[in-house]
Amino acid sequence: MLDVGDDAPDVTAPMATPEAAADTERGSYTSDDVAEFSLSEALEDGPVVLAFYPGVYSRTCTRELCELRDWKADLAEVDAPLYGVSVDSPWSLLAFIDEYDLQYPLVSGFNNDVIADFGVRREESIMRGIANRAVFVVAPDGAVTYTWHATEPLTFPDTDEVEAAVAEAAAG
Repeated sequence: MLDVGDDAPDVTAPMATPEAAADTERGSYTSDDVAEFSLSEALEDGPVVLAFYPGVYSRTCTRELCELRDWKADLAEVDAPLYGVSVDSPWSLLAFIDEYDLQYPLVSGFNNDVIADFGVRREESIMRGIANRAVFVVAPDGAVTYTWHATEPLTFPDTDEVEAAVAEAAAG
């Protein structure tokens, strides 16, 4: 897993956005509804928060993503975008955004290396290939300034710590 001080990889991956989910009838998503996420482009506007999670529609991940949805307003005060990242396809991410009214994009690690590049890909167990639960704050210069990873099931990041790390990265 990347650590504080490491350079974040310049990843690109498919992305599901709240705008595309709202503009498309549920279940009729096409490739035209999928945007491209580029970390280097996202960093042009300031620090970025990346929240990795195993997958949409599981009980724990649904709870986490909804907690992040509710916390997003606080994060907006420090002006940093939040992106969820999992191995799910962009179409299941669009459906999830629509169903749970998420106001932040979800990045698809399906068929690309974004999860492995951050060092959070599970390599062992029957769940090989999915993301471990982790959060990274990446400063505008591409340096990782904050990391968190779950050490036990049903644990989530301390959002106050993430907000402080974003404020520090923005000031830095």
